[in-house]
Amino acid sequence: MATEQEPIVLHPYYPRDAPLSHYVPSTFNVCEAFVTLGSAIAVLMFTSFVLIRKSRHQLTCTDKFVVVWMLVCAGIHIVLEGYFSFNHKNLAGMQTIMADLWREYSHSDSRYLTSDPFTVIMEGITAVFDGSFALVTVYGVLSDSPIRYIAQLATSLMQLYGNVLYMGINFMEGFRYTNPHPYYFYGYFVLMNAVWIVIPIVLIVDAVKNIYRGMLIAKRAAIVKKAN
Repeated sequence: MATEQEPIVLHPYYPRDAPLSHYVPSTFNVCEAFVTLGSAIAVLMFTSFVLIRKSRHQLTCTDKFVVVWMLVCAGIHIVLEGYFSFNHKNLAGMQTIMADLWREYSHSDSRYLTSDPFTVIMEGITAVFDGSFALVTVYGVLSDSPIRYIAQLATSLMQLYGNVLYMGINFMEGFRYTNPHPYYFYGYFVLMNAVWIVIPIVLIVDAVKNIYRGMLIAKRAAIVKKAN
């Protein structure tokens, strides 16, 4: 009696039947890819420290943190996520360090290798707008410009909104795109994305408080001017 054969799985991602006929195993070591990413982040952090030291304005600890965070975010959004946006169709078979980073992260979400429409659009918007507003925030902090809190609020709202949608869709579909192994589920999907939820919330609160305080001062000044 003939038995129905199971489809041959040619990739290590979930769901196991994800259409990845163009997948090619990486020729790079995962550690090499992570070291490269870590080195790039270290360069961005060092650059932010140099910019902070050269600033002519007195910066608080919060200001310094915002500069470091936003500059690192700008690099990740523009370079890494921009790379994905331009190469999403061929990412599964490309042999580059950045493609390898995306293949590794895709163990937590295979939508990055299947040109999922939502993921492609979300990452494209993130690369262009989140990255640009993050740089404006850095400029605003270092130059003590009033645009700082507007840009900080816009950047953080976009990061939070995009991440909630991104994680929420996977949740609603039963995490079918995520490798259930704790290392990939909690380490990659939960922990890595939680950073872009917790910190944006803190910065949103900070921006709203400062914008409100500024508006309140301006309103009181206008009342005093009108009374005189």
